[in-house]
Amino acid sequence: MEDQGTRTVEVDLALLGHARKAMDSRVDLPDAEVVEQALRLVVGRHAMATAQSMSQLTEDDAMSLAYEELAAMRRANRRVS
Repeated sequence: MEDQGTRTVEVDLALLGHARKAMDSRVDLPDAEVVEQALRLVVGRHAMATAQSMSQLTEDDAMSLAYEELAAMRRANRRVS
């Protein structure tokens, strides 16, 4: 694995503009920050897809589990408040 330093890359200005628009990035963000945000988004989506592909849950089972966990969290929050 390469070291954790920085890299210099060339990015097409039109592509950078599309990235800013797609991510609703503030105009005052440095170009490097826009590129880093875009890369984090891609890596995160890939990680999510990988995790989902390893799951044995059906979509209905996953939604049911999510609602059960949401209800449990709300009950716990009510006890704390």
